[in-house]
Amino acid sequence: MLKIIVDSTCDLPQELLEKYDIKMIPLRVYLGEKEYKDKATIRVEEVYDAMRNGITPMTSQPRPSDIKDMFLSFCKDNIAFIYLAFSSALSCTYQLAQSICKELKANYPNMDMEVVDSKGGSLATGLIALQAAKLAKSGYDFKTIVKQVKSMVEHIEHIFTITDLKWLIKGGRISKGEGMIGSILDIKPILDVKNGVMEVIRKVRGKKKALNMVADILAERIKNFPEQVIGISHADDLETVSELVKIIKSKIGEKAVMICKIGSVLGSHIGIGGVGIFFLNKKPDLYIK
Repeated sequence: MLKIIVDSTCDLPQELLEKYDIKMIPLRVYLGEKEYKDKATIRVEEVYDAMRNGITPMTSQPRPSDIKDMFLSFCKDNIAFIYLAFSSALSCTYQLAQSICKELKANYPNMDMEVVDSKGGSLATGLIALQAAKLAKSGYDFKTIVKQVKSMVEHIEHIFTITDLKWLIKGGRISKGEGMIGSILDIKPILDVKNGVMEVIRKVRGKKKALNMVADILAERIKNFPEQVIGISHADDLETVSELVKIIKSKIGEKAVMICKIGSVLGSHIGIGGVGIFFLNKKPDLYIK
């Protein structure tokens, strides 16, 4: 038996988490002085409501005990596991989980357990975790699935555009001056993720041009594996998702898409109105639709 574990930065729909028995470890969210467990003691909708009311959420890695308790329960039950952790460039979650895993291996030397740096989050992690869970359900062995997961991490794409620049300013990804000029000129940044870090790769004027640019990047990078499910996550903005889906359809035809809301941790940094697409730029050796 093999279990797939993610943390709350993974935005897979709840029904898929339950269907494939994918376990989730919550990161922490702070609204003022109050601490919450992401997706456990607070819903993402509550976080977005707080942001609309002028509260800037703070986030932190999971409690060490939450990681250790889950890992240990699988070790005691002799169940192998793979944990796909939030980008090590954005959080210490991966390093923390690695240290806990190393500690447990000393006591359970024959257990198959692996912590993988997702180098991302949201539905990028979700699409990989879903494939891993499908492979596990189909009977593939631990080493094969670990190999496939690590390969997918290297070939998963994350492309975002953001409506409101103030959240990028708060996160230090653009300066206040750039943000002011960008707002005046209606500049919309296009962000990519490289080695686990979000970076601005293009700047265009107007929302429609931004969405077209996102679709153009998708069309170019998906060429080697067009027959896949595309993930689309949004920061409480279904209207923009609908626009983007229409543009994608006009450029590359009808595609299977999975749509989900961006969770509290990434939403806190990207801000309300952001939308991202996630897909593989190369077909894995093993892929289950």
